[in-house]
Amino acid sequence: MNKIRLDNKTFYYQVFYKNNKNMYLRLSGHDKLVITCNRRVSSKEIETFIAKNSERILKHSESLKNKLPLYRENQMELFGREIQILYSINEKKNHYELTSDSVRIGFKKDHFDTHYLEQICGELMLEKVSEMMIPLKEHTKSFFSVDNVIFKSQLMSSRFGSCIPEKRTIKLNSLLARLPEKYLETILIHELIHLKVFDHQQEFYLYMDELSPNYKQLKKELVALSRKYVI
Repeated sequence: MNKIRLDNKTFYYQVFYKNNKNMYLRLSGHDKLVITCNRRVSSKEIETFIAKNSERILKHSESLKNKLPLYRENQMELFGREIQILYSINEKKNHYELTSDSVRIGFKKDHFDTHYLEQICGELMLEKVSEMMIPLKEHTKSFFSVDNVIFKSQLMSSRFGSCIPEKRTIKLNSLLARLPEKYLETILIHELIHLKVFDHQQEFYLYMDELSPNYKQLKKELVALSRKYVI
């Protein structure tokens, strides 16, 4: 990872090359920057671009000081437990192996690849969803069918899940893989109900009260927990 000093503070930045016409910058944690730009952009141009945005970067960095970075190279949260990360780089292909207290990750790239780490979180979350669906199918069968549902994972900054009833597709925020299982389960139930009831009308909350009686309290806790992370 590259380093740059802004107002006597060290920032680390990672560059992702795409077919962008413009250059883009975002903060990932209070001291890490992610740059997306065209391959023709030089290192000097990238650092000039960062320097031009220094005021905005420093102000935003200060506001993130008390928040948790979503990615750390030595550990991660998985369903409410902290597990150790052991990793290697420059592997032939991406791979991982999960144990009770650690995850061994082989990155194909020459750096700690947060995109692949997020993919791992998504895969583990969808595995957990498959487990949860076994009792949920039995629990919901007297109300509506939850057969033939397609589940997808995506890191989202403003939503915990979404449902497309006509396609029977539910998308869940991979942030939920970091938190205790009860939050994933209540969001899963929320989105399953949308297969039957499209809006948040009275019927929706009748099902919600039946299938997840503590939904309102869990949702309140979930919102507070999610705000601790830098996404």
